[in-house]
Amino acid sequence: MMSNTTTTPATERAQAAAAALEFDGQVGAALHRQRRSLGLTASEVARRIGITQRQMSRVELGLEPVSLRTAIALGAALGMAPAWFLGVEAAQVPETLGIALNEAHEAWAQNLMLHIARAAGTAMEH
Repeated sequence: MMSNTTTTPATERAQAAAAALEFDGQVGAALHRQRRSLGLTASEVARRIGITQRQMSRVELGLEPVSLRTAIALGAALGMAPAWFLGVEAAQVPETLGIALNEAHEAWAQNLMLHIARAAGTAMEH
């Protein structure tokens, strides 16, 4: 027998919010375990990554989602992959953020060549 269950947009939003809270809680718990295994206090980690101790506590409790900047800083401070905090595979991070790797590489290469050309021009002028 098939079920005629339909979900409303409100139900879908509530389910998405519940999933996000569950993920934030899992991230917070993993952060807490990793921080403790390294012998660091929440205050030490917060100071290292540039957030308040209160924000760090809220992240560990799963009450505050992790921003990209915070994920990168936490990854560096705790030796964890920043992509993990965002819930995506590391290979998907650029695309998830809307960055095409080929375009990013092209822009980087052009910028590097421009800097080298400027530096060479400055050196020749002296």
